[in-house]
Parts: sequence; C-alpha cells; structure tokens
Amino acid sequence: MEDWKIALEAFLKDWQTRDDVVAALVCGSYVTGNPSKRSDIDVHIILADDANWRERGNRVVNGFLIEYFVNPPQQIQRYFQEDFQSHRTMAMVQFMTGMPLFDKIGVITELKVAASEWLKKEYSPLNETMLEMKKYSIWDALDNLKDCFEQKRVDFHFVYFNSLADLFSDYCRFLRLETIPAYQMYSYLTDATYGKKYLKKVFPDTTFKHLFLQALQEEDGQKMVKIYEELVNYVLHQMGDFYIDGWQLKSPVDL
Repeated sequence: MEDWKIALEAFLKDWQTRDDVVAALVCGSYVTGNPSKRSDIDVHIILADDANWRERGNRVVNGFLIEYFVNPPQQIQRYFQEDFQSHRTMAMVQFMTGMPLFDKIGVITELKVAASEWLKKEYSPLNETMLEMKKYSIWDALDNLKDCFEQKRVDFHFVYFNSLADLFSDYCRFLRLETIPAYQMYSYLTDATYGKKYLKKVFPDTTFKHLFLQALQEEDGQKMVKIYEELVNYVLHQMGDFYIDGWQLKSPVDL
C-alpha cells in the first residue's frame, strides 16, 4: 500500500466506526495525479442526514497533511449551490473526481449525481447595469496603472499583476466562465492536464489568451503598460466598447 494511503487509513480509523458517519471520499492530487511535495490529502467525511453539526480541520499523519471536511449530505448540497452562485466549482469537482473510501448507504453516488448536474448549469449573463460597472472598473484600473507607472511608484509591479488578475476574472465573468484563482490562471491557459484534472472548460478566446500570457512574461515597465492597455481595449471592445467622455449610468435605487 502506498504511504499516503496508509496515513489516510490511520486517520479514518476512528471516524469510520462512528454511528453518525455514513461515508468518506478522498479527492485532490493524490487521486487525480501529479501531487507535489506540498499537496495535502483532501477527505470528505459524510454524516447521517439527521446530523446538525459540521467540522473542518487538518491533521498531520505519518508526514502527510490531511485536510478533512465533515458534513451531512444537505450541507454538501448547499456548498454545491453556493459555489455555483459564486462562479466556483471546487466542491462539485472534488466529488466528481473523488474516490469513495466507504459508503454505508450509497450517499456518495447521490452526491456525485448532484455535483454533475450543478456542473452542467450555465451562468447567467451580466445584466446591463453590471456590465456597465465592469467596463468602467476596467477602464479605471488602466488609468490607475498608468498613473502608478508615471509616478515611478515602487508598487507598480504589485498593481500591474493584481490588475491583470482582476481583468482576467472580469472577462471570465463576461464570458460566463467560472472564476479561476490567480495562482491557477497560468496553468488553466497553458496546461491541458490541468483542465482535465479539474474538469475545466477550455478558455474560448485565443486572442485574449495570447495577450495575457505575453503580459505575464513582460518585464519592461513601459511595455507592461502598453500590453495591459491592449488587453483592456480588447476586452472593452468585446463588451460593446467604452468611452469615458460622457459615460453615465442610471439605475434603480436599492429599497
């Protein structure tokens, strides 16, 4: 037996004998492949339907960090819904790609079916007000970056890379794609195995992808501003164009 499986078996020893625990599932890189030395072992422990508590924690067993999540099925279903509403897929992907360790009542099969259904759902397009706010925000970020560069501020690179990450997220929202964490954006655009591992849709805009990857690798400050502006102009054009002179937005008040 592999070392990580021995550690996992030791961790589960007390959990699986409890009357209020009905199933467990392991997920993450040790299941999907290519774990790094910093990969943890992700475990979902599923409680009986009548449980009214949940728990999340970490334990080191035989040198392996085990991150565990303890929930009744209805709470996991709620995580699926909350992730979808936030344009995330983490909980669904964990159950879709995870490996059952034991299942006393067949609940993991039910949760996998539910996760699959949530993954098939389409995100709603931005409404007119949100679209206009996104466009203004994107223009404003470019203006702020230019100001930062012209003032030779020491935080220019910090502002640049944060602005790139925000622009990527805003464009994904416009394209009705899920939100990709900043530390995974490069892998998402360049590594096909990443997409298969995390069940990601292929990024559909090759023009944006090419410019974005160029922007990540550029080191000259003036060229960084230039390529960021090119990205912004491209995105704003895809969104229907934007002109700051005369821009206004009228919308109902919140009551």
